[in-house]
Amino acid sequence: MKRYGVNKNLFDSNRPVTCPSCGNSFNLFYSRAKVCTGCPKSVTGCELARCVYCDTEFPLNNIMSKFDSRRTSNYLGSVVKRYYDTFGESEFR
Repeated sequence: MKRYGVNKNLFDSNRPVTCPSCGNSFNLFYSRAKVCTGCPKSVTGCELARCVYCDTEFPLNNIMSKFDSRRTSNYLGSVVKRYYDTFGESEFR
């Protein structure tokens, strides 16, 4: 995977996640980029996932280890923050 420019953080953040409430699967990265837009915690390493279908929040450590949850949350937060910094948008919309 490294040869193609894909690291573990990117791989984990693009994994499909199943909502415990409605049972639908969604992409974790898509959820953070679309549903969590405007939430100030989205750039500080929030360890919650929000379902794109039913808007339920649930902890990432239900679907991955505590270490992976923290690492993935920090990675997703840094990507969203970099986007805001690049395009001059505020994370507090």
